[in-house]
Amino acid sequence: MRQWVGAAVLWTALLACAPSVALKHSAWSPSSDSTASRRPLDCSDLRPPAPVGTIGDPVEPGRGAALQQPADLGVGPVRLVWTSTVSGVHLDWVAPAVPEARRLWALRVADSGRCVVGAWNASQLGIQVIRHVFWKDGQLEVVLLGLGPPPRFGWMVLVTDGSNLWSGLESRQGRPGAIVAEQAEFREEAAGLRLLMLDGGRSAILDFDGRQFASRP
Repeated sequence: MRQWVGAAVLWTALLACAPSVALKHSAWSPSSDSTASRRPLDCSDLRPPAPVGTIGDPVEPGRGAALQQPADLGVGPVRLVWTSTVSGVHLDWVAPAVPEARRLWALRVADSGRCVVGAWNASQLGIQVIRHVFWKDGQLEVVLLGLGPPPRFGWMVLVTDGSNLWSGLESRQGRPGAIVAEQAEFREEAAGLRLLMLDGGRSAILDFDGRQFASRP
């Protein structure tokens, strides 16, 4: 397993349970979630630098940026990929409106706009597969991204508590980790949340410690 992780570190920049889905077009629109927080836009609590283990280098507009409309992202047309509520915070997950998007923003929704919680970006590999699960009674959202063409994807994990976004796999020198494998899926068991990896007839299981997945001792 260590060889898998070491060989598969992707040099990327910063940024219940659902089946595998491809990115699809969706209109940018205000939240219709009746449980969304009703408050004016305030990104002040997102302005400090993100904690250690966040996803790579800064991307503009980065953490804490206030957005009033899609053009504020500066990447042309965008699409709403999915929405979620984490720790009582409503989030929009937004990507460029192109196939195999290489960038993904997590945006906190307020009445008058959105704040950037964090962003994921890859220089070469686009998103092919998305799976996600909520953990700790909705306090965390854990997202599994499958990058690049099949049959072997580069799998990366994002984790958010609604205020921060970080890599769910071991980071090295400030860069997020990833694993190359044919298949990956979350498993919710009595022992906790696990990530099952299958590749070439081999399997490996990583356990979630509340922040990242790691191989068993």
